Parts: sequence; C-alpha cells; structure tokens
Amino acid sequence: MTATAAATTAEILIVDDTVGSLNLLADLLSGAGYVVRAAQDGRMALRSARARPPELILLDVRMPGMDGYELCTLLKRDERTRDVPVIFLSALHETGDMVKGFSLGAVDYVGKPFQPDEVLARVRTHIELRRLQTKLEERVEERTVQLRASEAALRQSQARLRELTRFLQEVREGERTSIARELHDELGQALTALRIDLGWLRKHSGEASADFRARLDASHALVERTIESLRRISEGLRPGMLDVLGLAAALEHLARQFEERWKIACIFHADRDEYDLDESQSIAVFRLVQEALTNVSRHAQASEVVVDLSVAAGRLRLVVQDDGVGFDVAKPRKGFGLLGMSERVNMLGGEMSVDGSHGTRISVALPLKEESES
Repeated sequence: MTATAAATTAEILIVDDTVGSLNLLADLLSGAGYVVRAAQDGRMALRSARARPPELILLDVRMPGMDGYELCTLLKRDERTRDVPVIFLSALHETGDMVKGFSLGAVDYVGKPFQPDEVLARVRTHIELRRLQTKLEERVEERTVQLRASEAALRQSQARLRELTRFLQEVREGERTSIARELHDELGQALTALRIDLGWLRKHSGEASADFRARLDASHALVERTIESLRRISEGLRPGMLDVLGLAAALEHLARQFEERWKIACIFHADRDEYDLDESQSIAVFRLVQEALTNVSRHAQASEVVVDLSVAAGRLRLVVQDDGVGFDVAKPRKGFGLLGMSERVNMLGGEMSVDGSHGTRISVALPLKEESES
C-alpha cells in the first residue's frame, strides 16, 4: 500500500466556529479520501477527541469561549489525545502567535485563506509522520518487551549458573577435605611409622659400615621432607587450624608458610581474634587469601605483601596489598585466578575491586549475617 493510499483511511477532526471555513475544509479533505469529523466549538471538539482520538486535528485559533490555544493545552494534557498532531488554522500571521502555538505542542501552522494544495500537502505529511512515529513506538515497545524477556532469562540463567558454581565449590571443598583426611590419616601415619623405624635403625647401626649409615641418614632425611611436604599439601587442601582455631589463626599460619616458602615478607593484620562467620564464609575468605598469595608468588615480583582483615558496618573487609610491579586491570588476562575470586565473592553477595596501579591491591567486602561485638 502506498503512502497516499494509506493516508486516505485517516480520520481528521476539524475545529472551526466559521461554518463556511469548516465546510470548505471538510469538502476538501473528504474529496481527498479522508474521514472527516467537524466541531464548531472547543468543548464539542474536546469531547469528540477524547471519545475517539483522530489521527490529526485542524484547529482554528480564534473561537468564542474556548479558543484554539486553550483547547490545544487541554488536548496535550490528556493522555488519550496528547500524541495527536495539531495543525493551527488562523488568519493571523504574527510571529508571536505562531511561536505560542508551537510552544503548546502544535506541529504546524496554516494561514487563512487556505491554499488547497498546501493544506493537503501538510495534512498528508503530518499523518504519515504520525503513522511512522506510531510504528516506531510499537517497534520500540516490542523490542523492549523482548529485551525484558531476554534480561529475565539471562538473570535466571545467571542465578542457575551461580547455584551450580556454589554446588561445585561445595563438592570441591568436600573432596579436598576427604583427600586431606586420607593424606593425614593414612599416608601421614605410614610415613610417621617409617620415620620411627628409620630412627631406630640409625640408633642401632653403630657397627654398620659408613656407607650404610649415610644411606640410612639420607633415607631418614627424605622421609622428614616428605612428611613436611605432605603436611603442607594437606593444610593447603583443608587447613585444620580453620576448624580448630578459627579464621584469623589459619590466615596467620598461611602467611607464615608463604613467607618461609617464597622468601617474601607477609604481614598479617586482624582487628580481632575471632569472627562470627559460617563455614562457607570462612572457607571463602581463606581461599581468597590463598589465591591472592599464589598470584603474588607467580606474578607480582614483590618483596612484601600485607593481608588485612577487619569488620566495619556489618561487613567483613579483606585487603591484600603487595609492593610488586602491578598490572593494567583494563587489559584482558589469560588466567582465571581473579575471575574465580570475583565469582566466589559474588556467590556470597559481596563486592571485590582490584587496583594494579601501585603494586596490586585486592579489596573484598562481604556481608555478615551478624556482626560480632568486640
């Protein structure tokens, strides 16, 4: 359907108190194929427009009682008619009158006496513009509905993903605990027994050859190192101090282990000895510090790292700051260390920020169910 054919189905309301002018416009527009409604005063026009909003209103400015300006104001205030385009009709040609009409929301101004071709051209233009605007609004509304549905689906998918991630974290922690227990109870006890036996052999090997005693000493030393490595691995999998002595003691022990292993000064501060945390929160904070220190050892080239743990305004605050080379946080990174830390924080409803401008500073804030009183 062409634009002209589409316009012929448009319904137009003409408002003019002069019968001759009203009939002239009605005949002109009806002859062009438009559906025409007429009103001779503002109140009649207002009732007609509200009852069935037209696609266009031709409105005379000078009318007794309610003039065109007042009627236009009322039309634009009404939700039912505020989007209907209004073309003012007037014999006035003063700039101030035209400006006032446009300020009230009119889309055009046609002067009397009318030029038929001009009237038809302006009417056709504004009807087409109105229909294009209506189609655009419908498309926008349709796309908005689709976008909202997509956002809802995305939120649901993200919620499911977080639940899955939480489940996987719990499974992994459970497996770590099981492996740590088996290492400690089974392999640890066997190595301890072996160390005792080697110690007994060393004690009673006085008449053995020097080579035999040297091999025995080396075997005993190897078992000692293996036991130490086993203890470190077991603590990394599931720190026993976390269950026995609490988070602060476990982090203090982790800091000392890190310092001894990597020869990087690790300073740990805590504003209290115990924190009112559930198991998942305690494990999460311990893993965050563990991962942060691992990143320091691998990438930071630091000589010192500070771990600070405190509670303020019902939130547990963790800061890990090193004096290393830092990095540009805006650039994509290949590893998943920081991503995993961020996801762990998000699962607990917390916030994490990273600043790599002066060394690396990782700041975490986790909500507490109930802040403990010191």
